[in-house]
Amino acid sequence: MDYAEAIRKIAAAHKRRISEYEQAELDLMASDPEFSQNEKQLRALNLDKALGKKTDAAQLKEVTTKNKEIRKRLGLVSPEPHCKHCNDTGRVNGKICDCAVSLALGSRSAGISIPLHIFANVDYTVYGDKQEEYKKIFSKIEEICSLYPANKKRCIIIGGNTGNGKTYLAGCAAQKALERGLSVMALTAFAANNRFLKYHTTFDENKSDWLDPMLDCALLIIDDLGTESILKNVTVEYLYQIINERNASGKLTLITTNLYPDNINDRYGERIYSRLFDKSLSFTVYLTAKDIRKVL
Repeated sequence: MDYAEAIRKIAAAHKRRISEYEQAELDLMASDPEFSQNEKQLRALNLDKALGKKTDAAQLKEVTTKNKEIRKRLGLVSPEPHCKHCNDTGRVNGKICDCAVSLALGSRSAGISIPLHIFANVDYTVYGDKQEEYKKIFSKIEEICSLYPANKKRCIIIGGNTGNGKTYLAGCAAQKALERGLSVMALTAFAANNRFLKYHTTFDENKSDWLDPMLDCALLIIDDLGTESILKNVTVEYLYQIINERNASGKLTLITTNLYPDNINDRYGERIYSRLFDKSLSFTVYLTAKDIRKVL
């Protein structure tokens, strides 16, 4: 499903709920005399007011109050938009709303390829003498995910050796974003590299499907950066494009890696290094606990 179709589905679903509500209203008008009489009186008063005719304000208030009471008794509740940001139009200020991005991502099986976890359920005792340090780190990343898009940090780098909680922490961030109704895409560096290659070698109308989800989701997680092969004219070029465009558009990107900054600079070059470690936009942390998988 592309974004246009996702927007149509969201708008159509809202229209369907409105139609069902209006039909229920008509049915009750025909079957409930009290509601019918009150509704007709309210509509007549509101019409007079709209036409500029003299209207008894006290009577209008009384009839309106009674109308609300009758509707509540009958369970006739006007449907609210599922998305408060776009009011189920699929767009906000001319841009595609995150609800449409989420729907399109789900249909493309972009998915989340890392286990999800909840910040509140983290057992910090597994980190031994590092648990206080980890509490602060987890708290900071939870704060960034909770404040988005109001926070200034747009790129989260979680580094460290194998087995010290990088992917677990990324799974907590993904779950927090999902709880807030944000679109999330989480994939390994290998899978991201494969998308870059597919985009580079595809020449039909579906070409953009390989990169658009990575560009448009609210939170993009790339797990284990540095484990993928470097493909000539592909890996570095498209990784830079993703990071640069997401930073520019204010989207949130989280990357886990075993590489240290100097290694990243050597492997991917100065352009990517500068985007990832821009102090004004990035939050970088290197986890130092021992391999917790040996503890669990």
